[in-house]
Amino acid sequence: MPARTSLLGLLVAVAIARPALAEDLAVIVHAERKTQLTVEQVAQIYLKKRRFWDDGKRIVAVNRDSGSAERARFVRRVLGQSAPQLVVYWNRQYFQGVLPPITLASDEAVKRFVAGEPLAIGYVHPRVVDGSVRVVLHLSDPSASPP
Repeated sequence: MPARTSLLGLLVAVAIARPALAEDLAVIVHAERKTQLTVEQVAQIYLKKRRFWDDGKRIVAVNRDSGSAERARFVRRVLGQSAPQLVVYWNRQYFQGVLPPITLASDEAVKRFVAGEPLAIGYVHPRVVDGSVRVVLHLSDPSASPP
């Protein structure tokens, strides 16, 4: 009976922790890029206000697809905007010759692209991160903080 109680306790703990992790995001770069970034710096990169790494090379920012939950969370947490506000921003930028970051359809696609492109930056769910990329910023779900 004690083994069942321990197992039940473990299952409850996993069930409680799992939803919180589902909302986290990892901002990733190529494994060899040695940099750390703040939320503000990542926002500047994704709004194309910062276009070059510290070594002078052009940054290649990668977004998730516009319908993904990851992109919605990223836009809300990092850019502090809603999707419609961002559309207005990029419509204005387009007429100044500035194009938005490229878009890929899955976390795996973003990870593979960033792993193969030394100038890239992207964001994914932490569960897909491996040694092929490096996390430069972890975005935790603000609602998952302990009471």
